[in-house]
Amino acid sequence: MTTLTPALPQAPVLMPHQQHAVDFMVSRPFAGIWVDIGGGKTLSTLTALQQIRPIGHILVISNVAIARSTWIDEIEERQMPIRIRSLIVDERDRKLSRDDRLERFRQVFTDPPTMYFINQELITRSPQKNCPACQGNGVPAPHACQQCQTGLVDQMPIQQIDGRDTIIWPFQTVIIDESQEFKSHSSNRFKALKTVRPAITRLIELTGTPAPNGLEDLWSQAYLLDQGRALGATITEYRERWFTPKMVPGTTTPAKWEPLPGAEQEIHQAIAHLVMSAQNTSANLPELTVEDVHVHMDPDVLTAYREFRRDLVIDIVDQAAFRAAERAYDNWRRTSADADAHAIRAQLSTLTGDSLRTADDSFRKARIHHFLRDPDEQLVSTVVAENKAVLTSKLMQFASGTLYTADPDDPSTAGRYEAIHDEKLHKAAQLIHGNAGAPVLVAYHFKSDKQRLLEHLNGAGLHTEAFNGSRTMTRRWNAKEIAVMLIHPASAGAGLNLQHGGSTLIWYTLPFSLKHYLQTNGRVYRTGQTRPVRILQLITAGTQDERMPVVLDAKRLTQDRLIRAVDVDVALLAALHEEIRDDLNAHWLSTRL
Repeated sequence: MTTLTPALPQAPVLMPHQQHAVDFMVSRPFAGIWVDIGGGKTLSTLTALQQIRPIGHILVISNVAIARSTWIDEIEERQMPIRIRSLIVDERDRKLSRDDRLERFRQVFTDPPTMYFINQELITRSPQKNCPACQGNGVPAPHACQQCQTGLVDQMPIQQIDGRDTIIWPFQTVIIDESQEFKSHSSNRFKALKTVRPAITRLIELTGTPAPNGLEDLWSQAYLLDQGRALGATITEYRERWFTPKMVPGTTTPAKWEPLPGAEQEIHQAIAHLVMSAQNTSANLPELTVEDVHVHMDPDVLTAYREFRRDLVIDIVDQAAFRAAERAYDNWRRTSADADAHAIRAQLSTLTGDSLRTADDSFRKARIHHFLRDPDEQLVSTVVAENKAVLTSKLMQFASGTLYTADPDDPSTAGRYEAIHDEKLHKAAQLIHGNAGAPVLVAYHFKSDKQRLLEHLNGAGLHTEAFNGSRTMTRRWNAKEIAVMLIHPASAGAGLNLQHGGSTLIWYTLPFSLKHYLQTNGRVYRTGQTRPVRILQLITAGTQDERMPVVLDAKRLTQDRLIRAVDVDVALLAALHEEIRDDLNAHWLSTRL
C-alpha cells in the first residue's frame, strides 16, 4: 500500500486533445476515450478524476505491466494526492501470494477511499478441475466456489436485495485500461463485469484499438458503458440489426458476421454520446521511419523452407480429405441401400464390444479408398482457413530460424526446438552495433527466439535483458541502464512508457495481431519522445515474413477512421493462401503419381 503525501501539485499542461478527453469524462458518468496510442490517456484520466473527485474506491483494470507501473509512476511523478494499492503485487513489486491477494480483497471493505489496480485475468477465475469443494463444476451464479474461484468478483460477498442474491461491489468508479481486452461477449471477464455493472456509478474505458478484429468487438465494450441501450441488450440484437452472417461452406453455421452497407456509420452515430474517438493530431511527435530489413537464408535452407511449407500443406489437406472420406463411408454404411452396405450392417449387428470395433475398423480400412476424393476448391479454402494460425506460425518460426520439435504425447519435451539458421540473429546484432550505442528494444514472438537472442547478443558483447514486467526494469530502461531489452508484444505491448529509454525498435518477428503491432510501436513512438524513431522489421526473403508488412499495412488503412473496423482475418488468410497456392495446385498431382 502506498499513501502519497497530500500536496498541491502543479496542474499538468495538457494538449488540446487531452483537454477534450478530460472535458468528455467530466461531463458524463460513463465515457469511452478511444484515441490513438500514445495520446496521453492516463494523464487525461487522472486529471479528470482530480476534477470529478469521485466518492469511494476506484478500480483500475488493465494488463499486468500497466497495473504495475504506468499508473503508479504517473501518480508519483506528478505527486497527486491519491491513495493507491495494488491487488497484484506488494509494496516491493513482488507478486502477491494467493492468500495475500484474497486478504487484500477482504480489506477493501474497511480501507479508506483508495485507487486499486488489478489485471484482467484476476477479475474472475474459472473453477479448478481438482477442487474438492465443487469438482470443477463451480456453483450457480451469482455465487462462485470460494475455494477455487479466486477472482475479485468471485470473492465479493453476496446479500439478499429485493429477494435476489446480489454481489456487493465496493468500487463505484471503474476504469478499464485497454478496454479491447473485454471485446469478447462470451468471455468470463466480460460476464463478470456485466454482473456487477449496475453497482458501478462511473465507468471509463480507455483504448487506442477498440475494434482490432472488426465492428463486432464494439458491442461488449459499449454494453459496459450503457448496459445495452445504444447497440442492443444482447449480441444477437446487435448482429441482427447491423450484420449479415457468412456461413461455413456447406453448413448453416456462421463463420463470421459481416457489416451491412452503412452499418459502420450508423454504429458510430449510435455510440457518439458515449465515446470520444479522435485522432491525435495535436501531439508533437518526432519523425518516424519504418524500414523493412531483409535477411537471406542460404539457398539450401530456402529450398528446405519450401519443402517444409509444401509438406505442411499436403499434410493438413490429406488429413481433411481423409476425414471427409470417413464421413462419406459412415453415411454409406448407415443409410445406403447398396447390397454391400446392407451386408456390413447385418454382420455388425451381431457383434458387440471389442469384436464390433475390430470388425468396423476392418470394413472401414478395406473400403475407405472408394470414398477418397480429390479436394475441391471449397475443401481447400476451408482447410486453409481452419488452419491458418498453425500454418502461419510454423512458417514464421522457420523464417525466424527455429522449429519447435516437442512431442505432444511427451510433456518432458515441451519447449524443445531445432535451430534452422542464424541469419536474423546476425542481422539483429549488426543493427544494434550500428545504433551508435543508443539503447534498442527488440520485439520477439517465439520463446525460442528470446532464448537465442539472449545467448547470441550477450555473447556478442551486447548487454541484453528480457523485460520482466517490473517497475524497476521499466525505470532502468528509461534511465538508459539497459543496452538491449527484449519485449513480447502480448505482455509489454500496451500502456508502458518506454519512450525515454530509446527510440529504436527492432521487430525480430512481426506479429499476427494488428493490436500488438501498433501497441508495441507505441511504446517508443508516443508523447514525450524527443528523438526520431526508427522501427526496423526483419524480413526473411522468400518466406511468409514478406507477406506480413503487406497484411499489417492493409489493416492500418482504416486506423484513421473513427473506429477501426477492418476484417483482419480476410487479409491474413489471403496472404497465407497466396503463400501456399502453388503447393495446393501441385499437391494432388504429385501425390497421385
